[in-house]
Parts: sequence; C-alpha cells; structure tokens
Amino acid sequence: MKAIRILIVDDEVKLVRSISFALGQAGFECLLSYSGAQALSVLETERPDLVLLDVKMPVASGLDVLKELKSVQPDLPVIMMSALDATQDAVRAVKLGAFDYLSKPFDMDDLIQLAGEAVASTSPGKEERVHDDQRLDESLLLGSSKLVDDLRAQLDRLVGSHAPCVLLQGEVGVGKAVVARELHRRKHGSDAPMVELNCATLASDQAEAELFGQKPNQNGGLPRRGLIEIADGGTLFLHEVESLPMSVQTRLMVFFETGRLHPQLTGGRALDVQVIVSTHTDLIEALRNNVLRHDLYLMMTALPLTLPPLRERGKDIELLALRFVSDVARRTGQRQIRLSRACLDRFLAYPWPGNVRELKNLIERLTVLNPGVTIDEDALPDALRGLALPQPQSIEDQMRDVERDLVLDALAQARGRKGIAAEKLGISRHALKRKLQRLGLQ
Repeated sequence: MKAIRILIVDDEVKLVRSISFALGQAGFECLLSYSGAQALSVLETERPDLVLLDVKMPVASGLDVLKELKSVQPDLPVIMMSALDATQDAVRAVKLGAFDYLSKPFDMDDLIQLAGEAVASTSPGKEERVHDDQRLDESLLLGSSKLVDDLRAQLDRLVGSHAPCVLLQGEVGVGKAVVARELHRRKHGSDAPMVELNCATLASDQAEAELFGQKPNQNGGLPRRGLIEIADGGTLFLHEVESLPMSVQTRLMVFFETGRLHPQLTGGRALDVQVIVSTHTDLIEALRNNVLRHDLYLMMTALPLTLPPLRERGKDIELLALRFVSDVARRTGQRQIRLSRACLDRFLAYPWPGNVRELKNLIERLTVLNPGVTIDEDALPDALRGLALPQPQSIEDQMRDVERDLVLDALAQARGRKGIAAEKLGISRHALKRKLQRLGLQ
C-alpha cells in the first residue's frame, strides 16, 4: 500500500526533523519545508496527502499560507501547529478550513492519530461511500479513557505491521468486527476487498473448499475460487477460527508460512492477504481440548489485540451514548431523543453484558419508541431501572457533572477530535486536556 505523504512546514529546523522522524517511524513519508514560500513551491511539484503547518513563521504566516494553499488545493487537509500564545490563531485557522490544530509541545502519538483521521476524512468519494451503519461502527472507537487511547495506539502500530495474522480477542459485542474493518480501511483502503467468514457456520466438509477453493475435477468441473484468493489485495476476516477442522487449520498454517495456494488454483503466485482472526473463547482451553493446532495458536497470538468490555470503559459510556443518539436518529429518520442525568447515571451503573452492541441497540429502541422525547429512568428496561445507585450528589458534584456533560457533548459532536471539541467549547486544546484530566475523562 502506498505510504501517506505529509508535508511538514515550520521554520524550526530541529522540530521539523523530530516530527519527520516520528512520522517516519509510524510509516508515513515526509516532505520537509522551512518557510511558507518553500511549501507553496513544493505543492507545485509534489502531491502530499496532508500538510502539517506552523501558525507563527517569518515573512508569510501560517494563516497566509493556509489561505493560499486552500485556494490551490481546497480538499487537501491541513493540521495547524501553534504555540500556547497562538491558540486563537489556530482556532481561526480551523474556521478557514484547517482540519484541526495541535498546541506545542504536543504528544507525537496525538499527532500520528490526528494525521490518520485527517487523511481518512478526505479520501476520494468518502461521503458517497460511507453509509449510516458505517458511521455507527466508527463511533464504537470513540472514547477518552486510557483503554481506548491504548487501543488506538495499538491499531496504529498494527497498520504498519507486515505480520500475516492479527488476533482480535474480547467478549461478544465489544466491537471486534469494527476494529477489523478499521484495520482494513487504514491498511488497504475502502476499495480493497474485505471478506468475512464465521468458521463456526461451516460444515466440516465445506470449510476447505470455502477457504482454499477447489481444482477442476476429472469430470470437467470448473475450478472454484476460495475466499483467500478472493481477498487478494485486501483482508480476510475469520471469526471463531478454532472451529475449523484440523486438516483445514494445517492448510491455513501453510498459507501463513508461504503466502501461496495450490499452483493449479493461482498459478503458484504469492497472494497479498492480511488475515484477521477473532474469538471470544479461551484459546488455551481450545488447545487443551485438541481443537486448535499449537503452531496455529502461536501464529495467531504473535500480534494479539484484546478489546476491553464496556463495563471497564466507564468514562466512555456517556460519550458513546450521546454519539449513538445522533447517529441512530439520522439512520432511522426519527427525531433525536435526549437523555436525562438520571438516565445516564443508570447507564454508568449498568454492567452492559452485551457491551457496546447492547448500548447501541438500546439507544435505537428508545429512539424508535420515543422520538424527540427526553428519556428518564422510568423509560428504561427493568434491568437498568432496578439498579442501586450511589447517594445523591453534593452541589459541587452536580456542577462537576454539568461541566462533564458539556465536555462529553462537545467531544461527541466532534467525533472525538479534541481540537474541534475545544473550539466548540471556546477554549484551547490544552485547556480541554486539563479539563479531561480533572474530570477523570483521560
């Protein structure tokens, strides 16, 4: 897959080189520029996917360069960099068309995440291709808890990996399919093939032909392409791979090691397939029960990613609920519901055995049954209404909850992007970060 190209524009030479090194380590290709004039000259000959632009520069300021750049390439995403005393300029830049801004000094992981979001937001035909269900899926990765921050960081590292297999683990409903689709989109792009298969649904005599295809038989039957070949150039996502017969697991191991299928099926050529497997079962127990090959287990667990259950993401529950409220209303055509504080308190106290999927389904049910209505605790299912809640809060705690609600709502509207959320709140990105820490949201 072609590397994403980023043009870095800043008059601080050491900073440009430092950013270039960090982005290079993350798999990006960097073009370096130390002035606005030089950057505009580079744009005449190069086609970067993203521009990282400093606000304060001599001769031509970042805002001047942004205006000129947008007049030439209006769809090119730009992330502004600003010192603490230039935050207002950065906010103005967002209004002029910048994707977002970062205040110096910033965390390189924040930059890498934001760069990926910026490029993804302007991929060709994105708006036409993205359906409402996909927007709901994207919401599952929202959150400000450390667990979700760690998950995003691991996703970034997995995108740059060349390992033949990635393992996604977690309870039912945590979003394994969502993460698999996100990995596919980042690594191969939305137009590349992605094939999904639940191995537990296959009869034992069907699994081999389904995955590997079949050769022409002696009676003149035509060869059949398997799902691995169909996924060439993209991703094969296998659910419950431990359900495959041992003979098929053996052939799967051979494919992992060689990248090739039978010569009569593909001419012996190597296939470019990223395999993602998922399970919610105990793989150690599968080994003990002799239903999973040990070498396949070792291959699968070389790059494991465990998705946390929603009950451990308490800081994210309100953000996800508010995001689902607007997403579900748009998808169903119903008026948007509102969630009372008492309702949200019930959400926080509930253990969510069905995880994020259960929360999304509940919001959809409430929207369909009560369009445009404020949902209080008496409208919730019995399982939530019967929960024991903490004692009434003090005035200080209530004021803290109001502030928390405002921050969560801004983050939900901004789809988790802290720069946009800070602009909506009328504060700097650093001020928002301090609020998130004080409110226990980061």
